[in-house]
Amino acid sequence: MSAKRPDADCQPAYDAADLWIDRALKSDDSLFTPGVPIWSKDNLREARALFVDNSDVLHAPNLFDKLKRVMKSNPPEVYQLMGEALYVAYLILHKSRVGQAKKIERVNQVMVWSRKYVAIPDCLRNGLANGIMAPGQNINIKGRLETIITVAERWKRVGTNEMLVRRHPEYPRCFQEFLAKLKLSGALMVPPLHLIHPESFEPLAWENKVKVAKAPKFRRHVAGVPAKEVDRRIHRIRAELEREFPEGFDFYSPPIRRMWNDKRKK
Repeated sequence: MSAKRPDADCQPAYDAADLWIDRALKSDDSLFTPGVPIWSKDNLREARALFVDNSDVLHAPNLFDKLKRVMKSNPPEVYQLMGEALYVAYLILHKSRVGQAKKIERVNQVMVWSRKYVAIPDCLRNGLANGIMAPGQNINIKGRLETIITVAERWKRVGTNEMLVRRHPEYPRCFQEFLAKLKLSGALMVPPLHLIHPESFEPLAWENKVKVAKAPKFRRHVAGVPAKEVDRRIHRIRAELEREFPEGFDFYSPPIRRMWNDKRKK
């Protein structure tokens, strides 16, 4: 049983996410320039101060104009970290929302500000081609970028055991608890949960996760699981539905979507 999208065009995004785990979370390496310490504690601390803790940036009408001003005079490594974090923030976003060319353009927009320009490697460009999901109306690029930086910075600061990001049945829930301690909203938890544990957490917008978990047609599948444990409920629902539908089915496919999002008048 797996929540991972089986589509071949999603695989480059999953491959890029695996590289991010290995290079950025398990070490201080770089996505774009392996061997260069980009995702270090010091760089992440600076990125957090510039972006996450800076209310002027988070509430600015034009994210990139404001970001350019506050990053002025920072070392090239910080610019590269912001560019790589933006790349990760775009990995999950489906092409119907932002196409590959626009994603690359926006990452480059940050990278060209640096005194040492670094391009997205050709082998990683396909990771931005299709994306995996539309995260929902309540989460924008500012929120996704803030989440990526926050997760990585706290990860390095508290020295979290790398086992939490390994693909092992007992670790996904531990990683979810780690994110919950950061006080992230359900919507902001969706991208890192799925990118890091795609087998266990659905690529569904948070508002749709809630609809699936509370759908009357699935009530018997989630007996005994508290309403607040949305992901556990969906895990149960998937296990039951795979008796009828093929493994790796999509909750957005018409016959299944009608079970939890039937908009016909009653």
